[in-house]
Parts: sequence; C-alpha cells; structure tokens
Amino acid sequence: MPKKLASPTEGEMSVDKTNQLLALLKTSYTSILTTNLVGIYLHGSYVMGCFNPAVSDLDFLVVINSPLSNKAKASIMHVTLEKLWPLSPAKGLEFHILLKQDLSTFSEPVPFDFHFSKMHYQEYLREPAKYINQMHGTDPDLTAHLMIVNQYGQVLTGEPIAEVFAPVPAQAYLKSILYDVGNADTTIINQPMYTILNLCRALAFKNERLVTSKSSGGEWALATLSPKWRPLIKLALNEYQSGSGRVSEYQATELKAFAGYMLKRLVN
Repeated sequence: MPKKLASPTEGEMSVDKTNQLLALLKTSYTSILTTNLVGIYLHGSYVMGCFNPAVSDLDFLVVINSPLSNKAKASIMHVTLEKLWPLSPAKGLEFHILLKQDLSTFSEPVPFDFHFSKMHYQEYLREPAKYINQMHGTDPDLTAHLMIVNQYGQVLTGEPIAEVFAPVPAQAYLKSILYDVGNADTTIINQPMYTILNLCRALAFKNERLVTSKSSGGEWALATLSPKWRPLIKLALNEYQSGSGRVSEYQATELKAFAGYMLKRLVN
C-alpha cells in the first residue's frame, strides 16, 4: 500500500509562497522595466533573519537608469496588486523605485521616483492616476533602508550592491533612526511593540554602532539594559516573533516611562 505523503506545514507553505512571490517579482518587474532596470534589492526583516509572513512585510528597492513614465508606473502597480499582493506577507509589500544616479554618492534627503506600501493601498485604489502622478519626492526612511541594503541586502536580480549603492555615513543613519523614534513618547501607547523595538535598535546603534533588526535590537536591549525593563521588552519581542499580542497587554505608565528613559539616553 502506498505510503501517505505528509501534508506541508503552515511554515513550509509560507516559505513556498514567499519563494513564489520573489520569483514572480523578479520576472514581472524585469518584463516591464526591461533595459531600464539596474536591479532589485531586498532589505528589511527578510534579509536580517527575522522575517515572519504572519506579521512582516517584504521590503525591496528597485533601481533604474532613467525616470519611469506614468504608464510604466501603472504597469508596475497593476502587477503588484493583481499578481504579487495575493502572495505577499501579512503587512504586504513596501518598495521604493530609485535612480542609479542618485545612489552613486550618498546625500540627504534621498530622492525616489516612486513608492508604494500597504499604508497607501486605499489611497491608490481611490485615485490611482493621481497617486501615480504625485508619488515621488524624498523620504527620510530611505537612509536607513540604504544602510540595511549595504550591510545585509540581497540581490534579487541585477548589478552587485557595491556597484550601485554608496556607503551611508554612520551619523546619517543615526539621524534617520532617531527621526523614526522622535515621537516615541506618544506612538508607544498605540504602537507599543514597534516603538519599543525601534527604540532598542536605535540605542544599539548609538551606543555600539550595531545595525540591527527590530528582533536583534530587542535581544541586545535584553542583555544590556536594566533588568527592570526585561518584561516589557520580552512582551514586545514575543508579539513581534509570534504575531500574537494586544495593545491591552501593555501598561500605559510603564510604556511612557520606557519611552522617556530611552529618549533621554538617545539624545544625550
């Protein structure tokens, strides 16, 4: 009697789905951009060892030689939402399209030709033509993204990272991550997990020049900060790593105290 094959686990199915997503991302964007494409570069949790499809997004940068027409941007958005989005992790996809000429030497603010993330999903659906026409400019988050690409990035397709991306100065990266946590004393109440871990990774870089993920930044803080903060950091790490957790599990007074403590250490 033939042996019954074991059903794939949820984790195995997630890996397979992500592999399908990456393969389709590579072929579909290459088909649209053709010779204008310099490369597609993965960053974020996927390359830093803490990607969890149940809670993560997939971050990538697309580098091109010359600015895209609105028609090309519309084609990118069509394939992104119709083909890639059904395969994407819980928080969707986040990408910037950048010009190679803007990356050969580092300067701030970093410009982008186009950008999309789950945060803009409804805005795009309401007025796609307007979104495509207006979504270009500069983004302070790009400094941190470029640092992660330089340190950990993976080439999905295209030229080597060292031939495309100039190094990011340490002070520029610190400025970028400090900007990201600048309102931590208020955001920590409604977004405790992300704010706690972002504060940890910011301090890890300020104190020890460690470029960390949210997860490894939290682990660094567990080993480094006062034991009084360990339960709070462990709660945030557990929520981030498992995808389970509720804002109600956190105590507002403790959150405020932690934000105040960390911000003081970050600015002094």
